This record gives sequence, C-alpha cells and structure tokens, in this order.
Amino acid sequence: MIDFMRSGPKGDGMIIGVSRDSIQRNVIPTLYKILNFPLPTAKCMQVSLYGRTIYFVGAHDESAVRKIQGSTLAFAYVDEATCIPEPFWKMLLSRISIKGAQLFATLNPESPSHWLKKQYIDRANELDLIYWNFLLDDNPALDPKYVENLKKEYTGAYYKRLILGEWCAAQGIIYADFDEDNIFDRDLHNPSYWVAGMDYGTTNATACHIAAISPKMWPQIRIEKEYYYDSEKAGRAKTDAELADDIKEFIAFTPIRALYVDPAAASLKLELRSRDIPVIDANNDVLFGIKTMSKFIANKNLVVRKCCKNLIEQIYGYQWDPKATERGEDKPIKHNDHATDSCRYLIASAFKSGHLSHPDEDLSYDQLNRKVFGDDSFRKDFYGDSMGGGYM
Repeated sequence: MIDFMRSGPKGDGMIIGVSRDSIQRNVIPTLYKILNFPLPTAKCMQVSLYGRTIYFVGAHDESAVRKIQGSTLAFAYVDEATCIPEPFWKMLLSRISIKGAQLFATLNPESPSHWLKKQYIDRANELDLIYWNFLLDDNPALDPKYVENLKKEYTGAYYKRLILGEWCAAQGIIYADFDEDNIFDRDLHNPSYWVAGMDYGTTNATACHIAAISPKMWPQIRIEKEYYYDSEKAGRAKTDAELADDIKEFIAFTPIRALYVDPAAASLKLELRSRDIPVIDANNDVLFGIKTMSKFIANKNLVVRKCCKNLIEQIYGYQWDPKATERGEDKPIKHNDHATDSCRYLIASAFKSGHLSHPDEDLSYDQLNRKVFGDDSFRKDFYGDSMGGGYM
C-alpha cells in the first residue's frame, strides 16, 4: 500500500476500519512507524501523504455508506474486512474508479458462508483479485513465546479461525468447554477488586452478577453472586425504581468498582446512579464478548460459584443460531440468555483487550492443579469425594 501511495495513479485514498478508534489502534501506528512520520491525533479524519489526501473512515454499520457516496478514489485499505457491512463494501468498490486503482484488505476468517468469502474470495479466479492466506506462525513481528501462549488460549471455532486461519462455521454449543472445572463452591483468596454486570429486562428477565477479579492469581475471574428476576414467572414486571432497590441491596457492602449495564437501559441507569452505584455503559459487542468468555472458560480463568444457578444453566444451553450460520453470520439464539448476557457485559467491559495477565500461562492444566492444591488429598478436600463441583 505504501508503495502504491508513492508511485500509483494520482488521486485520493481511504483507510477504513470498523471505527475510527480501530484504525488508530490497528493501522496508523504501524503505517507511520514505517514512514517515520509523527502520528496524527486520534481525532484526525484526514491527512496528506505523498501529495494525496488520505481519509480515515469508520464503517460500523450500513449507515456508513453515506460517508463515501460521491468519493473518487485511487486506492483504499480496509482493516478487518469481514467486519465491514456488505453494502459499504459494494459502495467502496464503486468508488475506487480511477484507472489503475487498487483495494487492499486484511481480515480474519469467519464462517465459510460469509459474503466476503462466497462472493469474492471463492471467485478470485473470476475477479481481478489476489488472496493470500497467512498463519499465526508466519508473522515475523511476533515473539515465538507469545505465539505459543496464544495457541493455548483458543479452542473450537475460534482456534480454527484465529490460529489455523480456516473458514469454519460456529455451530452447536457456544461455551462447549464449560464443565465442572469451571464451577466452585468454596471461599478463595481475596480479590484485587470487584466488578458487576447487568442485563436489563422489562418483559424479560433481569440478571446481575458480581465478579471477584484477581489479575495475578489463578483463577482470575470468579463469578460470586447472582441476582435474577424473571417477570414472566413472577407474573409482573418490576419498575426501574424497584429493580434499582434490588440491585442496591444485592450489592450491599461489596465494594464494586463498576456496574456494567446495557447502554440502552437509560432509565434504569438513572435510577441506579441516584443510589450511588457506579454505573458504566457496558461493551455490548456480542461476538467480542463471546470470544473472550470462551477463551477464559476454556483455560479455567473464569469460574462460577455453584449458587449462580441461572448462569450455569444458561451457559450449558447457550447455542449458535443455525439459520444465521447458513447466512454466514455468527449469532447466538436469543432465548434464555439474560444471565449469560450479564456475564458477557462484565467480561467484555472489564477486559477490553480480550486478555488478562496469567502468571502460570506456561504451566499445563495438571501442573496448575498441583501448584494450587498440592497433593491430591487437599484437592479431594476441596471437591469432596466426587472430585467434582469445584473450579479445578
């Protein structure tokens, strides 16, 4: 792309990501480091490079099409192209209209039914398109130790996509690695801090969970307490004021740093804040939250106290929507998911990068068991004779 900016046909260019923030994170630092130019500010929407105007455009949803209508471009670069709406992509192709213009794009694979694969990558021989497939091991900028640790973090569809670079369908149970080793029923070490997540329902259930977070001690995330009010089963919906009173009582003397709530729950947030509860808008990116939770569950970084019955039940039953999979989309079935949404808000908001420090990341699962519990008799004391019902 840099070579094209220097020597390609004259005309404007465009760098595109899911958001302006994602461009600032994923593209601009590397680009400007190579160019040895000072970084533009995070609010900068266009720059001049090699006599061209380069626009920075976020394309979070289909409404972004309006941002590029009427543009005439010599080149464009798209970061994480599978996350870009299809109408935007089609409009972009029509805007790269100068003779000799080129489109550059990078992406992680998703479902084999995704529109970008079916309509473009699979038809590369028919189109003026060249496609390269790189594996994690092919990246010379990554430390080999980091690569090995990353390989340990993912399982299932996410391992195939992010590690092996395969286009594979997300299907069946979403949190397939959740088992008895993710469940505990014993007081553990004091955490570094506490946070909570809340999914708000009027005609549906309202769920809230409190988590103990210990970034440098394993397991790092312990879901300790659950509030769950099902208005359908109760026969009436509670008012925002009643729910806020319930949550205030539920939190009690737990010194939570934040209560992450669905950004759309405006009236409830006002009620909660009036009771001096530290409310913050949750990160409601469904796929990011699911991916991060799946990774933490698989590595037993995330454990749930046995008394959180609704969350445990819903995690076991949380499934991908097969009809959405056929359309090339990753979507969970929207049924009996309020507790999982509450937990997802908490995880996605408290761990914005999708990672947490893991002091024992080089140890195997059995080695971690031995490190935490010592000999097997202590482990049996923790679990009971059945060796179940615990997080290890």
